[in-house]
Amino acid sequence: MTPRISVWISNSVLISFLVVSILYSIIHVENKSLRNESSSLIDEKNRSFARVQELSRVKNEFPIAYQCHYNFGLSDGSLFESTEKIPYSIYKRLRLGDSIEIYKKELKILGKQTAISRIMGNDEPLPLLENLEKYFKYSFYYFLALTTVLFSIRVLGWLFRTYPSQKKLNETDVIVANNSLDSHQK
Repeated sequence: MTPRISVWISNSVLISFLVVSILYSIIHVENKSLRNESSSLIDEKNRSFARVQELSRVKNEFPIAYQCHYNFGLSDGSLFESTEKIPYSIYKRLRLGDSIEIYKKELKILGKQTAISRIMGNDEPLPLLENLEKYFKYSFYYFLALTTVLFSIRVLGWLFRTYPSQKKLNETDVIVANNSLDSHQK
């Protein structure tokens, strides 16, 4: 008995692996550039002001964490809303509608004009594309393993495939030829 995998299944897994690989590489490059931009964010030329829109506590997280939602203006005149995790020391100073000092930088992420920002004095990490990158990395590993298994099964199927001997092929050709002659004679 030879292991057999349908060709369309293994081809679709291979195509899925290629698509996930391309998406993972794009997200990885974008996240790397975001990390570089966020490391150079704290500079006096990037200093600006924002207005606090909402303060909240992050549920089901220990130790207790807080979030601040604020908006600020971009160079084209539009408002940009940002959410940032903040420590309790900053949380207890803020009230809704307060003006806060931030560092902001406008850039393009995946071809879309956007901005990154950080509240002055906040040491919490910025929410970049880490979760999306992690999702695509695990998807990449999953499809790599699946592609390897299916490719191995297909190769083993080709290796164990038995080919009829030359003698049997000649006998089969003679029988087919005789049957076709008989059908033409009738």
